[in-house]
This record gives sequence, structure tokens and C-alpha cells, in this order.
Amino acid sequence: MASIVLAMGNGKVLFGGGDAADIAAVPDRDLVTMVDPEGLNINAFDLSVLRGDGIFEATTVWKGYPISLENHLRRLAHSAALMDMPAPNMAAFTRAVDLVIAAYDDPEPGPLLRIIVSRGLDPDTGVGKASDGTPTVFIFLDAKGSLHEIDPITMASMTRGYPSDITSRAPWLLNGAKTLSYAFNCAVHRECARRGVGDAVLFTEDGFTMECPNSSIVARYGDLFVTPDPSIGILNGTSQRELFAWAIQEGSRIEYRKLPIAELRETDRLYMTHGGWVIPVNELDGRALDYDPAEIAAINDAIHTGRTHDDALTIGPR
Repeated sequence: MASIVLAMGNGKVLFGGGDAADIAAVPDRDLVTMVDPEGLNINAFDLSVLRGDGIFEATTVWKGYPISLENHLRRLAHSAALMDMPAPNMAAFTRAVDLVIAAYDDPEPGPLLRIIVSRGLDPDTGVGKASDGTPTVFIFLDAKGSLHEIDPITMASMTRGYPSDITSRAPWLLNGAKTLSYAFNCAVHRECARRGVGDAVLFTEDGFTMECPNSSIVARYGDLFVTPDPSIGILNGTSQRELFAWAIQEGSRIEYRKLPIAELRETDRLYMTHGGWVIPVNELDGRALDYDPAEIAAINDAIHTGRTHDDALTIGPR
């Protein structure tokens, strides 16, 4: 039984040219190679190992359906552009993901899908000097690791340590790119453990809400759903757009804007979104928040059955 499927991608094809017809003609073996998940599959001179120099995307595959895949690949392309990496071939990545899903046969309905892209071998090393700079690509499905749950979580707000205009003043900080450099994010989660809360929501030094270490945040005020505008220097959430699509379908309103952290603390309801899931927040900075388990189940069902997919592709900040 294939509970964990790991594939190494052909970077020349995945980051090469060609339209959908060209990619359809590429043999499976020339697109991805299935490898032993417990084997030695990464070069020690790869920039992902030496520098954390790369990008990634992650979502859930629910009963064979990769949630928000198109928006994830669009964001992968955005991250690649911010990182001065070549543009990914969308058709090639879509087919590669399909091949990985086809190799999975565990009864767990919602394994984690992750796409990992490194810049390649470090050209400043002796080994890397001989390389051609082709990106290193891994794609995996994992049914045995930590999977998503929708139990309500507690949350604390924490400062990110810089002002809300930092992205426009210092684009080299790569805010808005989903990079492999997650040391800061892991440190925040360790601080959450020390404080005894489930997760954190970050805010700028001048008091505006950003995002969580691994997820987006959505506040609800009556029938209005609000999320921070990505221009503040955060990721453009994929699951957040699925939630917005559900809200519109249910007759509610949505809004992207700069959201003061003080206003977030006064929200009627709070949602954390990531990996194809919407999770309720039942406490922020010690204040209890209302949530409806039936509503959360309905939102996730709409996302997992693809009901929100098409609308989510059209949603984004102006």
C-alpha cells in the first residue's frame, strides 16, 4: 500500500516551455520518477539544504481531488518570480501532480500534498559548479504524517517586528513569496507552545494584522468576511479564497483591506485557513470567540467537493 508517495520531478520539463499538448506527449518517466520516501534523495550541495533557497506549496488531496491546485500553482509562479527563478510550466506541474496522486492507494481520504522547489545545486561549491542551474523538484503525498483537523484552536497575537510598508520599501525581504526559509515560522510555533496556545496571528509594528505562521486569517463581522490585503507583505491565501467563495455563495460580503489588530480582536468570528481547510478560532488573546461546528463542516464540504473552486479562481485583492 502506497501511503507515502514521493516523486522527483524533471526540472528541465517542469520549468521548461511547451503548451498542454506538448506536455501531454512527454512520457511519464520523463516528467517524474517515483523514489523511496525513506531513501537518500537529496544532494547535500543542493541550495534547499545549504541555504533554504527555494519555494513550495502545500494543500490537501481530498478523495483524489487536489484542493485549489490552480491557485497554488499560480502562487508558485508568483513566488518563483519574486525569487528570480524560472517560471514553472503549469501544464507540466498539473500532470506531475496527477501522476503522484495516481500512485497513492491508502484509504486515508485527505493526505497532504507538497510541492518543493529548490534553485538547484549551489554553484559556489565544487559539485554545483558543474551543474546547469536546473531547479530541484520534489512532489509528495503523505497519509502518515500530521493531517488537518477542524477542532477549534486558541490563538495569540504577536508582533512581526516591522512596519506595514516594509514590502514596498524592501522587496528583497521576499514578503509575499512562499519560501523554504521557515526558521522564523517554526520559532513562532515554539513560542505558541510556551504560551499554551494553538497558533499565532502576526501583526506589524504599526498595528496591522498580517497572517499566521502557516496560514491565512479571516475575520467575520456580521455578514462581512475580511482578510488582510496581501500587499501588506503576506501570502495571497488559497484556502482563504475558497472561504470567500463560500461566503459569496451564501449571500455574504467579502473584503480585502488593511485590518488593524485591535479591530481583529473585536471580531464576531475568526477563521484560520490553510491546506484546503477552514479551522475555527475559539479564543484570541484570552477573549472567547463564537463558532458554529455545522458552519465549519459546511464550508469544508463545499471546498472539498469543488463547489467553491471556480469562484475562488476569480477572487483576489484589487
